[in-house]
Amino acid sequence: MKSLITASLLFSAAILLNTNEANAQVGIGTTTPHSSAALEINSTNKGILVPRMAQANRPASPATGLLIYQTDNTPGFYVYNGSAWTAVSGGSGAASISLTTRATSPYLSGGAAGPYFFNPVPYQTGPKEVIIPENNPTTALNGTSKYTGFVVPANCTFTKIKLAARVISGGVDNGTNNTTTVTLFKNGVTTGLSVQVTTGSAVGNSGANATTGTITAVGGDIISYQYTQTNQEPTTSYSIVLEGQ
Repeated sequence: MKSLITASLLFSAAILLNTNEANAQVGIGTTTPHSSAALEINSTNKGILVPRMAQANRPASPATGLLIYQTDNTPGFYVYNGSAWTAVSGGSGAASISLTTRATSPYLSGGAAGPYFFNPVPYQTGPKEVIIPENNPTTALNGTSKYTGFVVPANCTFTKIKLAARVISGGVDNGTNNTTTVTLFKNGVTTGLSVQVTTGSAVGNSGANATTGTITAVGGDIISYQYTQTNQEPTTSYSIVLEGQ
């Protein structure tokens, strides 16, 4: 009889344990884990350490959703998506943006020139050049004004504008320096983000500069460049780079 009672108690305990295992939620640092979570970890000064390993030691047959921290060959968090390991973006995971525009100012007798507007070149696989106009103070040869230009495809933040200038053949060396200013416009309004470079007028003179700032844009915003020169006697080739994320 004693053996029968003991067996019954053990069987009942097993049922209770299985029931708890099927329905239990685990809380670490909290006694009330959220109803939607199988596991909730609560801490204000500690983190979670997931398994860390070299790429060569990753599991050969991982479950979909398995997370590891890889310590070599582009270290970072990786998750198995069912067919391949993919990197998990970090806190600044937005893809970087870099718009590169090449522009040339042709010879224009009479000194200063601008303001002109021209279009930042959109995403591209090769270089593209814009000719800054000779005689129209509001639009460039590609029809860009401060109200038309490159349409931003998605929300982003521009953080730096770079300008490089080099005097090339085709103009006049009048012995006067040329200061070029390029300003970013958004929806026809100046953003205040501009960069300035001063070069001589002789062929081969060059200069470069960069300015940082924070300019937010949303999909559909229109960005354009305003351009001015203090001396357009020399012909100058420019590279303008707009960076962000």
